[in-house]
Amino acid sequence: MPFWSLRSRAQRVVEQVPAYNGLEIVSMPFDQWLRDFVPWLAEQGVLIGVNWSGERATGYDVSPQDMLGWFTGLEGSSSPTAAID
Repeated sequence: MPFWSLRSRAQRVVEQVPAYNGLEIVSMPFDQWLRDFVPWLAEQGVLIGVNWSGERATGYDVSPQDMLGWFTGLEGSSSPTAAID
């Protein structure tokens, strides 16, 4: 499942990649995404696509477990306030 760090990045892919045309971009606070959504993706066995870009929306896929590991200890701190789109 793809996620972008900025709405503008997500919007660019929605506009440029035919498979994504018409998708609604939804924002959520970073801490909520990390606390609630990432563990659910792990339960579902779904990888996280990080900031895919370009005409074919390509990029890196990481496991939710790796994502949680990278950000352990950041919850409640001055972590990025940009929404995950």
